[in-house]
Amino acid sequence: MFSESYAARYTSCMSDSLLRFRDLPRPDYNGGSILNLMSSLIRSRGGRCHHRTLRGLPPSVLRRHKKVIVLLLDGLGANQLHLFLRSSPPLAFFNRHPWQIMTTVSPATTASVVTTVATGASPAEHAVLGWHLHLPDLGMDGTILPFSTRTGTPIAPADFDLERYLALPTPLATTQGKRVLISQAPLPSSRTSMAQSWWHERHAYQDLEGLLRRLKTFARKSVRNPAFAYAYWPFYDTLCHECGPDGQPAHRHLVDLDAFLARAEKALHGTDTLLLVTADHGHMRTENTIDLSAIPGFYDCLASLPSGDARMTQCFVRPAQRHAFLQLTRQPPLAGNSVCVAHSAILRSGLLGPGTLHPALRARLGDEVLFAAPGCSFQYPRAQAQNQKPLRGTHGGLSEDELRVPLFVIRP
Repeated sequence: MFSESYAARYTSCMSDSLLRFRDLPRPDYNGGSILNLMSSLIRSRGGRCHHRTLRGLPPSVLRRHKKVIVLLLDGLGANQLHLFLRSSPPLAFFNRHPWQIMTTVSPATTASVVTTVATGASPAEHAVLGWHLHLPDLGMDGTILPFSTRTGTPIAPADFDLERYLALPTPLATTQGKRVLISQAPLPSSRTSMAQSWWHERHAYQDLEGLLRRLKTFARKSVRNPAFAYAYWPFYDTLCHECGPDGQPAHRHLVDLDAFLARAEKALHGTDTLLLVTADHGHMRTENTIDLSAIPGFYDCLASLPSGDARMTQCFVRPAQRHAFLQLTRQPPLAGNSVCVAHSAILRSGLLGPGTLHPALRARLGDEVLFAAPGCSFQYPRAQAQNQKPLRGTHGGLSEDELRVPLFVIRP
C-alpha cells in the first residue's frame, strides 16, 4: 500500500554514524535541476542566463513552440508520484505520459523555489532562504511571501520599496515576448508578487476550473513573439502538510489533478503551446517533531528566532553562547535526529547553487544550520504562540523525497 511503502523506507530518526552532511543528497545544478530548466526556457525565449541548461530539454526544443507554460504543482515530489501510481488504477494523464526526474534547489521549499522560477536565479543569487526569512537590516524575521512578521503584522508600510529592497537578479526579465503570471487569488497581487515588475500580465483564479480557463485563454491568444506563462497550484501541498504525503486526502487530490491535467492537455491541443508540468519540492512524512523552544537553554543561545523551514532551520547564535549551542546539538533530542552545519560549510558546499552571492545572503543564512533526519522536523515558535499542531508532511531539508521532482513535457 501507499502508506506502507513510506513507512518501510523511513524510521523516525537516524543514528549519528549515518547522519553526516557530506552524505546527504544535493540538488543537481550541473544540468539536472529546476534552475537548469529555467535556464533552458530563458535562453529559448532569447534571454540571457549563465546557468547550465537542463539535460534532455535544450533551448532548441523549447524554441520550436510559440508558447510555453510552466505549471508548478506545489509539493508533488517524484517519489510521492511514483508511490501514488503504484497504488492507483490507470489514470488519464499521469499514466499516459513519460516523465523525467530532476531536482529542485535548496532550500527545498516554496519561497525559495518559486523565487528561482520567477527570476531564473539560484537561491545563492536571490537570498530567499525559506518560508521564514531573517531580515536583520529590518530588525525582524518575516514570512516574505505573505510579507508579514512572525506576529502577523506587515513587514513594512505601503510606501516601502520592496522591489529595491529584495534586489532580485532577473534573468527571466531579459526574455523576449510576453511573460504571464497565473496564480490563485490573491497571490498575483500580493506585495511580494507586485515587487516582480517584469510580469506583463497577472491573472488570478479560485479553483481548478478557473485555472483551466486561464491556461486556455493564454494558449489561444494570438501573439507575435514567443510567450511564456508561469502557473502555480498550491493546494496539494496544503493537504500533504495536514495529513502527510501518503494520506488519503492528498491521494484523492492527485486523482483530481490527474483529471484536470488531462482536460488541460486536450484544451491546449492545436495551440502550439508546450506544457511543462513540474513541482517545487516533495514532502517528507514526519513522525518526530522537535520543539526547539522546549529544549532547555536552546533559545538562550540565540540572538533571534530561528528561521527557514521545518527541516532546514537557520540558527543565529550569540557568539558567547556558541559552545553551549553546539553542546545542545550533540545531546538528545537533537543528537541522532539532526546534523548541525556551520555557515561557512554551507557556503563552501555550493548547496544554495551557483552564481554571484546576493549581498544579503550572508546575513540571512544562519550561523549554524540544522538539518533534520528523515522522519524528523523542527518547530520554533515565537513567544506566546498558540500550540502548534505537528505537521504530518514537511519539507525544506535534504532527502530524495524532498529534492526529486517530476517533469512532464507535453507537446501540442
